[in-house]
Amino acid sequence: MSGITQETPTRSQPEKLAPQTPPVSVWWGYLRDLLPAVLMPFFGIAAALAIIILILQWQGASPTVAWDYLYQGTLASAAKRADLVSYWMPLAITSFGLVLVYTAGLWNIGVEGQMVTGAIGATWAIRLFAEGHFPIDLGLGRAPILILCVVFASIFGAAWALVCAVLKTRGGVNEIFGGVALNFIAQTFNMFLISNGGPWQPIGSRATETARFPANAQLPTFADFRRLSPIPIYVAIGVFVLVAVIMYVSRWGLQLRAMGKNMRSAFLLGVRTERNIYLSMALCGAMAGIAGAFRVMAPDVNKLTASPSGGLGFLAILVVLLAGLSIILTPFVSFVFAVLSKGGQSIENGFMWDHDLSLDRSLVRVLQSTVVLMVVLAFGVRNRFFPPRQVQPDDTDRT
Repeated sequence: MSGITQETPTRSQPEKLAPQTPPVSVWWGYLRDLLPAVLMPFFGIAAALAIIILILQWQGASPTVAWDYLYQGTLASAAKRADLVSYWMPLAITSFGLVLVYTAGLWNIGVEGQMVTGAIGATWAIRLFAEGHFPIDLGLGRAPILILCVVFASIFGAAWALVCAVLKTRGGVNEIFGGVALNFIAQTFNMFLISNGGPWQPIGSRATETARFPANAQLPTFADFRRLSPIPIYVAIGVFVLVAVIMYVSRWGLQLRAMGKNMRSAFLLGVRTERNIYLSMALCGAMAGIAGAFRVMAPDVNKLTASPSGGLGFLAILVVLLAGLSIILTPFVSFVFAVLSKGGQSIENGFMWDHDLSLDRSLVRVLQSTVVLMVVLAFGVRNRFFPPRQVQPDDTDRT
């Protein structure tokens, strides 16, 4: 019919939905989850400080005076701060490595032994290439010798960590028990080398240490601070960047986090868990070995001693736990622990000589352990009474 016009059918365009802001209940849920997570560490630290103040007063020591000695021994002058940084760098490097394995759900208690073997590896490299025990004199300068020391230390530390990893994956030995045993073996082997006429103990010496390293195997230092070398600082920055990239950018970091949540589920989803255990443990061991090398090659040490790690491996474990496995928080937490540890001797000597009061340096370790314990308990209280919830918008809020 000519009087009727027909319209050409057209495809309806999809209606654009305006972006919707989350309802108030969602923001309130986020805030409710965030506040306890932020405040609980402060409550834990405050509780730890209250406990240590009570201990000091019980011993007749003034907490204010103790803080003064702590400050004077670590931060009062540029020279003291340089000494603190020299102590802080190996602790930070070791802590960065532990972030990897702890994120993957691996308790690398053997990091102390890995530092010791790293120190042994660096000393062996010095004996081979700097002290002339290598069959052929290669005529190496200072820079190649230092590089070889770092390489040897990283290989020794990584190999010692791989032993623990193999015991776990192939022998069914929990890494905690394997790490404790390997710590004992590493320390015993170190004592064999430098005591009771050991192969590395100087002839006629009764000290449990090697001879001082030659000048071509000593770390370069700043002109104004003879106890501080720039090399550990550069290495610590590089290790921090490497671990941060692994954790927040790479696919491997995502796999490590998945393993930390549930190892079996990660395996069923296609993650090569055994390979990742080897890689993460080896990388952590290499970092610990380098830290051990810097401990014995420090300008004020320059020799292999009876305790090359100085307990920094166990201290790094506390650092990582208190930092919540966060690579961003680890440098700050390790700095606080370095101040506490380095200032322990100042507190002990100050009260002994100025106040005729004997305080053991272990009080500082009590403080460190108490801080970690109180923060962990605070997070436990938070998870018990303020559990994080996934707040979802109600159907009535959707349009």
